[in-house]
Amino acid sequence: MISALREKCGREGFDLCDPIHTQWYNNLIVEEGHVAKGTLQKISAPPTISDRSVDGAESNYNAVLIGNSKSIWPKFIAWLSSQYQQKLENNVNGDNRSKEAILNQVLNDNPFDTFVTDTLSEVFRSWCSEDSEGNIATQLTSYEFYWSNGVHYKVNLNDCPTQTGEESAHTNNGDYHCYVSNEERSSILVSMQRAAKVTGKYWHDEEGTKLCVHPQFGTWKAFRAVVVFHKILKADEPEPLIPKAPPLCPCPVAAEEIQKAKEVMDYALKMSAHAGGGDNNTGYGGSGQQNDLCTYLHNSVTSGSDWSKVSPTMRPWLQLRDCISVGRDDYKYCDNQLLYHYTKDTDILKRELTL
Repeated sequence: MISALREKCGREGFDLCDPIHTQWYNNLIVEEGHVAKGTLQKISAPPTISDRSVDGAESNYNAVLIGNSKSIWPKFIAWLSSQYQQKLENNVNGDNRSKEAILNQVLNDNPFDTFVTDTLSEVFRSWCSEDSEGNIATQLTSYEFYWSNGVHYKVNLNDCPTQTGEESAHTNNGDYHCYVSNEERSSILVSMQRAAKVTGKYWHDEEGTKLCVHPQFGTWKAFRAVVVFHKILKADEPEPLIPKAPPLCPCPVAAEEIQKAKEVMDYALKMSAHAGGGDNNTGYGGSGQQNDLCTYLHNSVTSGSDWSKVSPTMRPWLQLRDCISVGRDDYKYCDNQLLYHYTKDTDILKRELTL
């Protein structure tokens, strides 16, 4: 099950697909006091799924954590180019808009987030549709997306009446039976760093970068969603036990690099004081104004088509990942990817589309 899903995700640029049991995450945020404080909520914890890989190893989980390394960037640019070409073709009989106007429309509609959600939605739709022998996905009744931006919804796999385009979970020809109703959408912010930590595959740097560090990719990766699986137990089937959480990933970072990252983090928070500090679920410490800082880092658009145009406030945030040497030589993002993720400057995408 996981091996097939991992292959499908990898082909689309999402090369990180790690099994997780959501009860591990729930236990962690309870232990850290976040549930009591109301800063984080527990997420669904359906029964465990036992899965045997091609090499015979057994995994017990009820969800996967999906992410990517630098491999996502060329996939995104190819998708973006395709979107632009489609709109150009559709405009032949349209409103005589200029190519520049059409391009601006494509680039200003939050294209990267659209690429992530549309592509992963289609990956899971396709994966659940495959009626191959031993495919546990065909036994699922539903799955839930907990996106990194806080959007949450459940996709039902049972037969149901035809839904409207606005209610459809996926872009398709209407011949697939999964759907998401508007009433099922909600907002639940999951700490992706803590979800990654409990997989045992990532070390959480809580002192310096506040990021998770992978022993291979270092800081050069990002998490996109936790996807939770639901499967109805048979009448005579016992409730599966919650598996023991794997051992935590040991620290792969030298102490002096953590100290350097802490200094850069302190400087970044100081420079961003106007946007608010805050002890948010990604670990940025400060004054409690975490929403302002999250908005500034993840949702604001700033100048940054090249390094000389990056504002002094944003610059230290871009430099933070570079403090850690693990994975830097082989997996560091190219300048365009790094600058766009932080600044959202559409001039970067225009440059990519004209290369």
